[in-house]
Amino acid sequence: MTEIITSLQNPQVKTWRSLNKTRSARLESGLFLAEGEHMAGEALKENKARALLISDSAREKYRALAENPKGASVYYLADHVMAALCDAKTPQGIIAVCGYPQAEDTLPSDAALLVALDGVQDPGNVGTVLRTMDAAGVHALLMDEKTADPYGPKALRASMGGVFRIPAFSCSDLPKQLRVLAQSGFEIIAGDLRGEPFYQRRKAKEKLCVVIGNEGQGVSPAVMREATMRLKLPMLGGAESLNAAVAGAIMMYDFIREIRFSER
Repeated sequence: MTEIITSLQNPQVKTWRSLNKTRSARLESGLFLAEGEHMAGEALKENKARALLISDSAREKYRALAENPKGASVYYLADHVMAALCDAKTPQGIIAVCGYPQAEDTLPSDAALLVALDGVQDPGNVGTVLRTMDAAGVHALLMDEKTADPYGPKALRASMGGVFRIPAFSCSDLPKQLRVLAQSGFEIIAGDLRGEPFYQRRKAKEKLCVVIGNEGQGVSPAVMREATMRLKLPMLGGAESLNAAVAGAIMMYDFIREIRFSER
């Protein structure tokens, strides 16, 4: 009979419990938790799972995943132990323990479509941006140190698995990184309430980086100075602005349309 972990004092359980609490715990342990059937399945599909945690009462439901864990270790947990690990209001009885990605130093040589997050502090927005990037075929994410951790529970849920496919690069000096990109031929595009009308813009270069700024303050002055194109989305109704992730999605998809589906 397979052993079931029943104690909250188990050393591994203590480590796993810390992972949803702070970014520092995730960095220190080199791990994060992907909770729920969809996210655990995505982690396994992308070979990102190191361990698969299944509650004892959900053993039959996830038998197929447990029998083909793709190299991940499988642990069965008493229901109260699983509940202590879950961040979701309605736990689904399954969690993948994944390796926290090491900081990337160099962008892939073929990366031509990028997004940069400048102080985006809402984890839901960070995850939604990753989901949109994954859908739109954007190659990589840049983020400054003020941006919310994409491997925290709320960002992970919002990413719907995009976090496993989009490489993320943490930049200690985002303006400098954008300057280097501009010098190498990238268009740096930032939303600006005083910018040019979005739909009357000139054509962008085929290598580009869309910058998404802080929810309240927008793009920071230091980052804005590096922009080669400053654009304002039209506000035709009463709203003064859009949610950061929504604005980013509109911009991403319109530039994808221009690059890939329009005659240049």
